[in-house]
Amino acid sequence: MSIKHIFFATGLFTASAVFLAHPASVQAQSLELGIKAGAGFNQTSGPSLEGDFKGNFLGGVYGGVRLAKLKVQVEALFSQTTMVTGSSFNSAFHQYINESAQGVKEGTFKLNELSIPLTVGIRVAPKVLWAELGVQYTGVVSVKDVNSFLKASEDVFKNGYMSALVGVRADLPFKLNVGARYVYGLSNRNKSQVDEKWGTSQIQIHVGYSFLR
Repeated sequence: MSIKHIFFATGLFTASAVFLAHPASVQAQSLELGIKAGAGFNQTSGPSLEGDFKGNFLGGVYGGVRLAKLKVQVEALFSQTTMVTGSSFNSAFHQYINESAQGVKEGTFKLNELSIPLTVGIRVAPKVLWAELGVQYTGVVSVKDVNSFLKASEDVFKNGYMSALVGVRADLPFKLNVGARYVYGLSNRNKSQVDEKWGTSQIQIHVGYSFLR
C-alpha cells in the first residue's frame, strides 16, 4: 500500500468516525494550532545492529480540528535518530564499508528526520485526557556517518518509512499540554541487498503549547 493510500484511508476513517459518533456536533468544531518539544527514545533493531534505545531531541508544530469528544491532528516534527552497528555488521555488509574503515569495529550514524504524524484523538476524561491513534511517515533529511564507515549511506538506509502510533495527551491550564507516544515502524529501513530486516521503535514524550484551542 502506498503512502497516499494510507493517508487517504486514515482520513476517510476519521471523517466517518466524526459523523457517526457526533453528527450534531460537527458544527461545534474548533481549530487548534501549537508547538511542541521533547525527547524521542529511538531503537533500530536488526541482526547486524546494536539495537539499543538512544535518546534524542524532537520538536515541531501541530494543527487540527477538535470536537467535543474527537479530534484530528497533523504534525510536522523534526527529530534525530542514532544508529550503531553490531559485531556482525562488518562481515554482512563488507561490500558497503569503506576500505579505510575496515578496522573500525562499529559505525555510528546520526540521522536528521522529518516526521508527519496523522492522529485521531478520543477524549477519555472530560476536559483533560485524550487517547491517540494514527500513522506516521518519516523522511530522512540527512545522514551523518560519524566514522566515515560506509562508501555511501544512501545505499544502506532507506530515505523514508511508515509507522503506526498510539499515545495519550493531557490538556493543562495556560494552553499547555503533555503527552507520550509509542511509535512502531511498519517498514524495513534496510535498503541494501543484504537480506536483513531493520525494525524501528520509538518512545516519545513532549510538552506543547497551543496558540489556538
